Amino acid sequence: MKKTILVLSLSATMLFGQTGSVSASSSLTDASTGLSEILKLQPDISKLELLQDVRAIAANTGQSEQSVLDQIYTELKNNDEKGKQEKATTSDISAYGASGGTKSVGSSTKGNFYYTPSQTAYLDHGHVGLYYTSTTIVESVPSAGVRTISTTARKVDSTGAKVKSVTTSTTNRNNAANWAKTQVGQSYSYNFATNRQTGHTGAKNCSKLIWSAYKLNGSLDLDVDGGLGVYPRDVRDAKGTALVRNI
Repeated sequence: MKKTILVLSLSATMLFGQTGSVSASSSLTDASTGLSEILKLQPDISKLELLQDVRAIAANTGQSEQSVLDQIYTELKNNDEKGKQEKATTSDISAYGASGGTKSVGSSTKGNFYYTPSQTAYLDHGHVGLYYTSTTIVESVPSAGVRTISTTARKVDSTGAKVKSVTTSTTNRNNAANWAKTQVGQSYSYNFATNRQTGHTGAKNCSKLIWSAYKLNGSLDLDVDGGLGVYPRDVRDAKGTALVRNI
């Protein structure tokens, strides 16, 4: 344990340390920070990327780096708990939002979105996609990044999947869907933990795509807890969304 803490301390000092700032950086390596636990729940981001994000967020918000880490860990754990609850009532959950379910998502109004239970090897994160037209979905998946897919081809899980609407003007809904379509071809980002803090352009995951679409077109915040990361279930449960139908 002492050896592990020493290695983490040296790494954090190299990343963050300038004269007079060693104590703040070293605090990130304390066993109570949840750093290793964060990386277990979000293993597709590196420790270097995580610590760089923590430093930037702390500098921009005035929070301590420790406080930022604690917030990230709390959000990940809350999402993990929701995943466990969902898994208890859902069978045959597909992986990474892949079209491996048994039911077509079906048609809906442009600007609506769908949610389906979805899991990776480490986290039941769920998956969301946006209706670009009544029969076309725009979404971000690891295998292809941001793509379009027909509602017939887009298969979802047999339980827990649903379509929701966003309570805003038709103009905002159309503009949000149109913007999302412009992102087709962008690569996938595995970083959910701090994706609210990243730019609207460039690599993005499924929840960041929809969150950015409505943030830029209507100034809506489709994130139930307004935390540092926006997860698919945060979009599903966000204020200003309404159930259209269960799939």
